[in-house]
Amino acid sequence: MNPTQEAIKYFKKEANYSRLFEKFVNKIESLGTVGGSVTLNQLTQEEKKALRNWFSKDFSTMDKVTIDLQKFSKGFMGTKFEGADLFDVVEGVAGRKLIYKKEAKESEESLKYEFFIGLKERYNHEYTSILTNSIINKESAVVGFTTSYNQKDFKSIEIVYQTLAILPIQKGLRLPVLAEKITGNPHYFDKDTKFFTALQLVRNKLETILSVPENNAEYQNELLYHFGILKDDISNFVSCYGLLAERNGKLLKSWECDLLEKNVKNVPLRELKKVEKVYPNKGNTVFIVENSGVFSSILDKYDGEPIPLICTHGQFKLAGLQLIEKLIETHNVLYYSGDYDPEGIQMASRLKNRYGTNIKYWRYSVDDYRYAATEKEIPNERLLKLTNIQDDELDEIITEITRSKRFGYQERHINNLYLDIIEYIDREKS
Repeated sequence: MNPTQEAIKYFKKEANYSRLFEKFVNKIESLGTVGGSVTLNQLTQEEKKALRNWFSKDFSTMDKVTIDLQKFSKGFMGTKFEGADLFDVVEGVAGRKLIYKKEAKESEESLKYEFFIGLKERYNHEYTSILTNSIINKESAVVGFTTSYNQKDFKSIEIVYQTLAILPIQKGLRLPVLAEKITGNPHYFDKDTKFFTALQLVRNKLETILSVPENNAEYQNELLYHFGILKDDISNFVSCYGLLAERNGKLLKSWECDLLEKNVKNVPLRELKKVEKVYPNKGNTVFIVENSGVFSSILDKYDGEPIPLICTHGQFKLAGLQLIEKLIETHNVLYYSGDYDPEGIQMASRLKNRYGTNIKYWRYSVDDYRYAATEKEIPNERLLKLTNIQDDELDEIITEITRSKRFGYQERHINNLYLDIIEYIDREKS
């Protein structure tokens, strides 16, 4: 039996060295060589005795000790272990090949790289290339894909790639139908956040924007719609009055009849996506209010020719945004009025940021806010939302809302909003 075999046999037999050799294993794998030192805490009496025999030193008063690996290997000299290599001994005691952590990590990264490059090549598409590059570059937005890979959840990752490869869908496809087509389960994408993350990433990269994902259904609806996927196209609707629409260059009779009958039109996304052009009955100005009660109250006051008015019903639904876009495409100016609270100001700012000069703030002065303000106080945590709004036109009203901390509601301006519209109509006639 050679010195190395003798040493392995000895240290395997001596249980008092087991903790020390476990530390040796970790240190060698960490460094990639036999070097450095290890520390043993809470030494047992048996371990102290074993160390005394090895180093010829008293360890009886010590609770912990630091052992240098090179000094330990020098203990082989002058014994039957002389000539043994500590690396081989440690490996023999461990009963397995030692794997350097650096090399193991490099090997793991190589396998991960090959996996995602393989998906990129298999589903050869602009979108899958964008996703792969982001994963390889370790962008924070796609950490969920790396997590799934580390958990060996390869199937869910490939499903995202498979889906991206057939987007965008030109004629539109409902999300459950798409999910069933890809996975056999119509509800698959209801809980898979990686799919929505990928869509957000692709959209941002292609549009070179840095939009922050919002955790709400309307944001997801809009994101899906951007790629030709429909999630809710019936209950997702917008109300309008005084507008006309065309398809294939022809006026749509249903819109024309509603105008002649002075009917309010509730337009679901399903029908709106069939429309090519939308424009007001007269002029190029459209008014938008957030609240349905305000919308109806304005119409109650006016009995003349239908006025171009839209109601978004609170937070913007995809149908409302699509109608606004179609109106902007026909070169209209849109005046927007909403509530005077952090969420309402956020909505106004978001609309302006999205559509630029086509959107005009309607009654957003400090005096307008004071007129609409109530005694109800805005909680501080909600006021913090105002700090994220960057809009020079809103600076004064944001400052006043932050100072007074009072809610203001659009309902208090019903008569003023009505008079603004009448003034516009009279100006158009003159």
